[in-house]
Amino acid sequence: MILRQRKSKVSKISMDRTLFGIFHTAYERSGEYFFRAAASDYLNVFIVEADYKSEQFAVTMNELKKHKDKFAFVAAGSLGFSVRNNVYVADTGEEQSAFRPEAVFLSDYRTRVNEMIAYLKKHGWYESVVGFYMDEPLLWNIRREWLKDFTKYFRTQAAPDKRFFICFSVAGVAPEYWTINDVQPITPDCAQYLTDVAFDMYHKWNPDYRAILKLMKERTGNRKDLKIWMIPCTMNYRGDKTEEHCLEHLENCYRVLKEEENAGGLMCFTYYTFKAEEETLGNIGLDKLCDSAYNYNWNRLAERVREIGREIVSGKFDEERRKN
Repeated sequence: MILRQRKSKVSKISMDRTLFGIFHTAYERSGEYFFRAAASDYLNVFIVEADYKSEQFAVTMNELKKHKDKFAFVAAGSLGFSVRNNVYVADTGEEQSAFRPEAVFLSDYRTRVNEMIAYLKKHGWYESVVGFYMDEPLLWNIRREWLKDFTKYFRTQAAPDKRFFICFSVAGVAPEYWTINDVQPITPDCAQYLTDVAFDMYHKWNPDYRAILKLMKERTGNRKDLKIWMIPCTMNYRGDKTEEHCLEHLENCYRVLKEEENAGGLMCFTYYTFKAEEETLGNIGLDKLCDSAYNYNWNRLAERVREIGREIVSGKFDEERRKN
């Protein structure tokens, strides 16, 4: 009875609290830094992208299991979709691109999802999972009706006690501002099984951000129960930005989050600096920006990331919102 009560309490906290994370801090990307991050007082959620049967996944989940206040969003897209493409990324602002992915909805997705859920439970990791994650599915030409069926299965059958988080491209929520390859934006019908949403854009902060956020809310149905996330730029975007660019972006994302009636959290992008064969944008992550060996010394950004993270992880953020 005591064990069941404890598990219920952990699940309730993870479903309700505001979260703070940084993309690519799970073990498969950040290596040894992950252990410091998991033990830190400024991060409480990790997006885990490794194959769930891999050793890297096990390392991340076994470590998070030791920290009852730390959680994972497990990447789930590969369970439902196979995507082929000749380049890795399309970037907001490009009008023409070689990025033309071909997506297939896997007919056995229910079996694949069930097997993953069973695996998580068998290894004692399920309680550390706050939910499941997909990145920019519409940009990858995953059809809206497919996305609806896939997320519906998670939320009504496979894991109804867990959240489902999608970060959309601008094309997926506000094609008025940028689109490519005739991407079809999200609709309330397609989004009805999502619990958490965001969009990402890393240009200089301007009024477009709030306008795009408004369109994202409208296209997901203006739901009061939908958690809104912001994605701060904590990288040297395209290799030609400044620390001030990132500080401004971070502060504005945090300001917007404070205004949200149902705040999901902040998920900063990014810790890991991708290799040239993985991404050709020239982005430089916090791993190098904060390593003295690379002579960037963006220490003010790193410290502000930690300060905001502590405010959210400690519960101060949620406490202040309840008072107001």
